[in-house]
Amino acid sequence: MRIKEMSDLAGTTPRAVRHYHRLGLLPVPPTVRGRREYGVAHLARLMRIRWLADGGLSLAQIAEVLAQDPGGADRESVLHSLRATRETVMARRRELQAQEARIDELIARVEDGEGLEPIPQLLVRFYDAVQARLEAEGLNARGLRAERQVVTALAALGLVPDSIGTFLAELDAAEWEAGVRIYAEIARLEQLRGDAARSSAMRLAEETWEYTQRHRRAALAAFADFPTGAPGRTTWRLTQMITDAYTGPAQHLYLDRFLELLLADPDFAVVIRRLAGDEPAL
Repeated sequence: MRIKEMSDLAGTTPRAVRHYHRLGLLPVPPTVRGRREYGVAHLARLMRIRWLADGGLSLAQIAEVLAQDPGGADRESVLHSLRATRETVMARRRELQAQEARIDELIARVEDGEGLEPIPQLLVRFYDAVQARLEAEGLNARGLRAERQVVTALAALGLVPDSIGTFLAELDAAEWEAGVRIYAEIARLEQLRGDAARSSAMRLAEETWEYTQRHRRAALAAFADFPTGAPGRTTWRLTQMITDAYTGPAQHLYLDRFLELLLADPDFAVVIRRLAGDEPAL
């Protein structure tokens, strides 16, 4: 039979057959009147190659299997290849299941009228509320944009814990508004200089600490759920990039003072140092 006929019977293509020839998987048949003539043995071997490939084996693994005797001395080697392939298939199945779950989540978000960002949806709503406030008051949103971009990057890496959403979920309307106002005041600090800048920065840091204390349990849980080790250091380095977006001296005074207040608390100090190392700085 000709190559086209054989490939059709095996459910493949002449191109694939020629590829198997080049790899040594399928013997090249004799030439009859200037054309290759395939026999039943070639078809049977081609069908076996396709069957093994459909079973999940790579062409390299198929080559090993074809060179061995599954029923004889090579039985253990063949079993090893097949079991390794099964593990690969199972791992891929788990990946597909995880992907399916993510797609289901995206579908649910769209059905609920939400956006497709990797960060928790409550945090998206909070950032949107802060953005609207900054625009309404004519304040610079550069710091907010930097924070949102960094948090989005961290979320895409799986480094933003769900407990951030839990923290926001426990806020009532007044506390939600208080949080939005703190962000607006941070942006307003950019415009201040001199003694007024320092006093406003210190006062806002104390106010932010009091706000944190009112939600101490949820705030500690959120800090504690961030990754440690190398992922934690990556998270902290990206967090430091947010501070670079704040250009006002008073803004940096605020950030330094707020970090001091956090580190002065033994519980917060422990979780922050687990994340950032022994000498955390913003």
